[in-house]
Amino acid sequence: MVKKNTLSILIRFIISFGLIALLLWIMRKDMKNIADTLINSNKILFLVAISISFSMTIIVSYRLKLLMRGQKIYLALKDCVYLTFIGFFFNNFLPTAIGGDIAKAHYASKKTNNKTASYAAVLCDRLVGFLACLTLALIGIILVGNEFKNSSITWAICGMVVFFTLAILILLSKKDSRLLKHPFTQKGLIGKIREKMSKLYSAINYYKHHKHLLLKSYLLTIFIQGCTVVSIYFLILCLGGSINIFKLFFIIPLVWTVSMLPSLNGLGVREGAFVYFLKGDIGKDMGFSVSLLWLGMVLFYGIIGGVLHMIFPVKVGIPKD
Repeated sequence: MVKKNTLSILIRFIISFGLIALLLWIMRKDMKNIADTLINSNKILFLVAISISFSMTIIVSYRLKLLMRGQKIYLALKDCVYLTFIGFFFNNFLPTAIGGDIAKAHYASKKTNNKTASYAAVLCDRLVGFLACLTLALIGIILVGNEFKNSSITWAICGMVVFFTLAILILLSKKDSRLLKHPFTQKGLIGKIREKMSKLYSAINYYKHHKHLLLKSYLLTIFIQGCTVVSIYFLILCLGGSINIFKLFFIIPLVWTVSMLPSLNGLGVREGAFVYFLKGDIGKDMGFSVSLLWLGMVLFYGIIGGVLHMIFPVKVGIPKD
């Protein structure tokens, strides 16, 4: 038993340390720019920004705790914080800024012994987060979108709002889908996939009995988005920039929305979005500097997640009720 635990710790160490090293190697060209930008910034304002951002990770974890509870999975907040940072860590190595959710759901399922419910909770957590972000992005397009003169962004955001709204409504409105009941989906590999999808669908559909949890999670996400904007506002101030914070409340959700496009944790796409949407107010150079500071914070959270993954396996479970 001791040897098995030692081997488990060793494997986690090799995976975590290896991936952290890989992350730093991938970002090696940006490290000097991040360091130079930070050296020339107002350190106090930067600490305010990172303190606000770090606090939001706790609330994000609480949102996951709420949605897990909706699946009758009762996790301590510290365990949800652990899973949140695990998600941050693996986000850096999986496609798009949502790749870490797969790892988060996987680890949640291992810790809770309830794979379907864990994946359903993490998926709903992401869907609610998307919808709240897209709501603010849509408002931003209405209020400040004319400044960017890019109709493709407007149509893309409107399309995503419609898509995610319909997805949530469909998932909550029926017990099972007609596609999953079709005879073609009953046999072989397709049948096995259908069975798993049907279980996941039913687990997500269970939230229709807990609409208050979805609403609370949605409102929490709006609050999280608002505080994140305030954090970025302090990043701009720490670099000596100035921008109307009210306008920033609608620009940053546009940045997050564009960051959903295929990439490695939004790398490149997110930085380009920062520059594109902020250049009219603070210039391209400062917009890029802000993106570098935010990237540094993302890397920092990822490294924390890697360390937690390496040395702190969390044991949680489901009460027998």
